[in-house]
Amino acid sequence: MDPTLPEPQSTTYQQAADAVRFLQQASFGANGGQIQHLMNIGTSAWIDEQIAEPQNKHLLMLDERFKEIGLIPAPVIEDDADGYYRDIQRSDVWWEVALWGKDQLRQRVAFALSQIFVISNVSDVLYNDTRGIANFQDLLATHAFGNYRDLLKAVTLNPMMGEYLSMVRNEKANPDKNIRPDENYAREVMQLFSIGLVELELDGSVRLAPNNQPIATYDQTRIKELARVFTGFNFATLTQWWEWTNSGDSEILPMKSFSTFHDSQQKQLLNGQVLSAGQSPEQDIDNAIDNLFQHANVAPFISQQLIQRLVTSNPSPAYVARIATIFNDNGQGVRGDMAAVIKGILLDDDARNGHINQSDTFGKLKEPVLLMAQLWRAFHAEGVKVKNPDGSLSRERIRFRGSDRETGQRPYGSFSVFNFYRPDFQPPGEIKESGLLAPEFQILTESSIIAKTNFLSNAIYYRDNNDADWLAEGIGHNWDVVAPKLNLQTEFALAKQPEKLLDRLNLLLFAGQLPNVLYQELLSYLQSLPNNNTYDQKLVTFEALYLLTASPEFSVQR
Repeated sequence: MDPTLPEPQSTTYQQAADAVRFLQQASFGANGGQIQHLMNIGTSAWIDEQIAEPQNKHLLMLDERFKEIGLIPAPVIEDDADGYYRDIQRSDVWWEVALWGKDQLRQRVAFALSQIFVISNVSDVLYNDTRGIANFQDLLATHAFGNYRDLLKAVTLNPMMGEYLSMVRNEKANPDKNIRPDENYAREVMQLFSIGLVELELDGSVRLAPNNQPIATYDQTRIKELARVFTGFNFATLTQWWEWTNSGDSEILPMKSFSTFHDSQQKQLLNGQVLSAGQSPEQDIDNAIDNLFQHANVAPFISQQLIQRLVTSNPSPAYVARIATIFNDNGQGVRGDMAAVIKGILLDDDARNGHINQSDTFGKLKEPVLLMAQLWRAFHAEGVKVKNPDGSLSRERIRFRGSDRETGQRPYGSFSVFNFYRPDFQPPGEIKESGLLAPEFQILTESSIIAKTNFLSNAIYYRDNNDADWLAEGIGHNWDVVAPKLNLQTEFALAKQPEKLLDRLNLLLFAGQLPNVLYQELLSYLQSLPNNNTYDQKLVTFEALYLLTASPEFSVQR
C-alpha cells in the first residue's frame, strides 16, 4: 500500500500539494512514495538525484524483448505485418520506462525533446525502423542533460532523422542529371530545431524592424546554402553510395560521409559566416552546427518551448528571459547546458508559484500521453501478461501502442515534422481573443474527448490488480491496447469514508486544487451510493476515480 498522505488539516498538506505539482511538471506523474521522497529531500536535491540516475536504454530493452519472444532483433528482410508487431514491443518498452523507470526527469525531458526534434513512423518512411526509433529516443534521453550543441549535431547525423527529412543520400548539385541538394533538413533545422522563423528578443517576444514588421531569420538563399552543407551523407553500413542496406545497424549508427557526393565549394551561412572551399563534410557540418548554435534566437526559441512542454503554455516574458539567460551562460561560461536549463525551468518562481501569481493564464492542457501516464503512475499500474505467438505467456506489459486511437496522441506518432500541435496554436474563441496560446488544444476534438472518456472507463472500472476475472483474461499477442491493472488497496480502504477517499484523490491527482463546488457535488454523490461491503466500496472508488479523471479539471496542469 502507498504511504499515508497528509490530510487537508495537516501542517504538511501544502508541502505535499507542492510536491505533486512539481512531479506533474518534472516526471510522468506523482505517487505516494515519490511525494514522500520529494518532501524529504526537496526539489533541488531531487533534480540533482535525477540527473545522476542511470539512464534506461530503450534499444537495449527492446532487443532483449525481441529475443524473449523469438524475434531476431535486427532482421534483414522488411515485413509490414512483422513491423507492426515489432513496433508494439517498442511501444511497450516506451510506456514501461515512462511508468516504471527511475530516470523520470530524463525521460520526461526526452519526451519534450521528441516534440521539438520530431520523427514519426505514421508514414511508411520509418514504419519498419523500430530499433532506429528506440535508439532515437535513447539519443534524446542521453543528451537531455548534456549540451544543446551536441544534441543538435547528434540529431543531424542520426539516420532516422536522415530518412525522415531526406538528408540521407542527399548529394551535391549535378546539373547534367538535374540533381540539386535536398533542402528539407536545411529548412527544418532552422525553422524547428534552432532559430525559428523570425528574430526574437531574449524574452521570446518578436523583434521588429523600423517598419514595425518582424525580421526574418533566414531567406531562401540561406536555405540553399545550408542545404549544400548537408550533402554527401549516407548510412554508416554502406561501402558504396548507391548500395541498398537493411542492416539493423544502419538504423542506429550515425550517418557517415562520402566526400565525392559532398559539395565542397564555398558556402555563406547566417550572420555573414563563410565556409571556405575544400573543407571535409565533417568540417562543414561542425561549422554549420556552430553557426546555428551561436545564433541569438536559439536561447529564447528553445527555452520557451521547453517551458511549454514541462510547465505552462503561456510563460511570462520574464520567465522566458531568465531561462534564456541560463541557456546563454550557465554561470560558468557554458552555453547550451541542458541540465542547468531544465533545473532553471523547474525551480523558477513562475513554475513554483505561477498557479497563484498568474492564476488566469498559468498552466497547460495535459496532452493525452501525460494524462494517462499520471493516472497510471498514481496507482502503481501493473502490466498484463500477453500471449506470445507460440501460446506462452509473456512478462507483464504496458500495452498502449494504440493510444492515438484511444486518446488522440501516440509517442512518435505525429502526422508531420510539425508535431501534434504547434507551440503558437490558438484555438478560436476566448483563448485567442485573450491573446493566449494553447498548443495541446490543436488535438482536442469532440471525437478525441469522447474516445478518451470512454477509454478512461475501460482503464478504471474493474481494473483492480486483485480481480480474479481480470487476471484470467487472455490477451492476444497482437493486441495494441490493454488497460493495465491498478493498485487501489489504499483507496478501497478509504472508501468507507468517502470524504477521506476524495481528499486523497484530490491531493494525489489535483495537487489539492479541486474546485470546492466539484468536490462537494462529488462527495454528495459518493455518500449516496451503497457502502455496505467490499464490492460496494470498490464501486465507490471506481466511481470517484472515473468522475474525477473524466472531469475538465483533471485535463489541466496548473
